[in-house]
Order: sequence, then structure tokens, then C-alpha cells
Amino acid sequence: MPYNLHIFVNSVEFIAKVIDLAKLTPEQVKVVCSVSGDNGENNQRKLGKDYPIDQPSGPVKKINFYTSTCFEGCDLYDENGVTFIVSDGNKAHTLLDISTLFTQICGRVRNSKYKGEIIHVYSTTKYSREVTLDEYVASTKKVLAEAVSYADEINKLSDTVREKTLSKIKYINEQYVRIEDNKLVVDKNLANMDIVNFKICRHIYRTYVNLSSELKRNGYSITQHSFSEIIEKLEDKNNTRVTFKDLFDEYHRLKTTKPFFSLDSYEDLCAQIAVKYPLVKQAYEELGTDKVQALKYHVGNIRRELTKRWSVPVERKIVKMINETFAKQASIAK
Repeated sequence: MPYNLHIFVNSVEFIAKVIDLAKLTPEQVKVVCSVSGDNGENNQRKLGKDYPIDQPSGPVKKINFYTSTCFEGCDLYDENGVTFIVSDGNKAHTLLDISTLFTQICGRVRNSKYKGEIIHVYSTTKYSREVTLDEYVASTKKVLAEAVSYADEINKLSDTVREKTLSKIKYINEQYVRIEDNKLVVDKNLANMDIVNFKICRHIYRTYVNLSSELKRNGYSITQHSFSEIIEKLEDKNNTRVTFKDLFDEYHRLKTTKPFFSLDSYEDLCAQIAVKYPLVKQAYEELGTDKVQALKYHVGNIRRELTKRWSVPVERKIVKMINETFAKQASIAK
């Protein structure tokens, strides 16, 4: 191929897994990561002795991996270099703020013919969706205000009383507050860091819609290549219609395709379909793909076939089929 891959991902474990799954040889791969202290030893152990840690200035290879040690202030030169940024939703340390580190990485390969295009490979995070970004910001500001009020009250005490009071406190059980020079100090930067981390992990990378909005807000134009357009339709707030056939075929594809990126994500996607449309999972597991296709994906026929296989007396099957077929309290034409 006429280009070299420059892959930025802050996980040596992920790099080692890719090397193993893709059966890459040492001649094909360059890995740049931390070499100092215990980190360096651990990183080399994860990669194996056949894949020595390289320097940013080392010769370019076909596939080049870089961890956060190269995200900022590191100049790379490769006219045929294509930049990939990998964000694994299962590993928080691989998720990057779009306005800072993401933008820094985009300029690392200085002289590339392809520097106008960045390929972002990502999976969404699996955190709870019950708390919105605005709710979290409001909650954090409330906790911070309480911390400031608490510190002000303690700091108003005389030096002697304050010293005696603080000496009796084994530890400060108050968020964002610490003891310094016999006074309570509130670290507002910790609160800001919490908000930024929440925004990155639980908002930006939670859905494709959030991520694409953040990219556009920072001046990026997007060409989307999704590995599950059906899931995106399910998450669409405009209630985009998805047919049973599309759902079943996607469920079958996700169940039978071995994913290259984010080994757990395909099962999570299957679970999303199963929760919203349990009939898809039931038909896949109890009837199988060939039978569902033979029934032409017809929901009524599939339900009847599942009922026939139900190991209960025939009378109960009849009642179940009537309940599923006819509307309650409605007349039926003769």
C-alpha cells in the first residue's frame, strides 16, 4: 500500500493485542512509548522482547504506534504517513479531549501528503446514562460551593483554636479540601478536572452524535464509517424506523463477526438490540437464522413458530396466540 500507518493510542496493552491479532512482525512495527523506570519495564514486558521500544526519530515502518509520550511536542516526518487516533470506550485513558490532545495529535506527522485527513477509530463508553453533563456540572458546583463555605468557616477561627481543631481531624472528609499551613485550602482545579473527565468519558464518547458534535464544534469535518448503522438508528432521537429484518440481520452479523477493535463492543451492541427488541434475540437463539429467513422475517409467523415450540399444553398455546393476534375489546369481522 502507498502509505504508512501512524496509530496514536494511549495503551501499550492495546498495541500488544493488535500486534498479536494481526500477526505483525517486528520488521513491520515501530512502537514508541515510555521507557523510564517501572513503566518502561512493564511496557517492554507487554510487547515482548522481539518488539523493542523505539524512539520517535527512529526509522518509519509500515505500522507505527505511539502512546501519550508522543501526543504533544513531538515532530514526526513521513510523507506517506496516515494518522489514526484510537479511542477505546472500555479504557478511559485512551479517550482524548477534542479541543486539546486530539488537536495536538493531528499535527504530529508534519510533512504528510495526507495530513488533511485523520481517521478516528473509537467505541462508545458504557457508563450509566442517567446523569447528564449539565446535571453533573451543577452537582459539582454545589459540592464546590459547600467546600468553600466549610473552609471559610474553619479559617475564620483564631490561629490557636484552628490549629487545635485541625489537629483533632485525622483526615478531611470533604471533597476538594486539604490542610495546608494550618488552614483549609479548596482546590477548584480538582473540581474542574472532574467536570472535564466526566465530559470526556460520560458525555463526548457516550454516543456518536455527541462525539461528532464535539468534533464539528472544534472545526473538523466528518466522513462517517460506522460498524453498526442500525445501532445508530436505534439511538436516533427522531425515532427512525428500523425493520425487523434489519435488526435480525445486524444481530446475526454482530454475533458471527469477530471484531478487530474493542473486543467487548459487539456483545454490548447485541445487548442493546435485545433489550429494545427481545423478539430478535429469542428468534435468533430458538429458531436460528435459516428458519427466520425461511419465514421471510415475518413477525407474526415467527411468533407463531415460537409458540408452537413452547413446551406447554396446546390449550395454553391457543390462548397465547389469540392474545398476540387479536386486539382486546375490539370487534372482529366474521
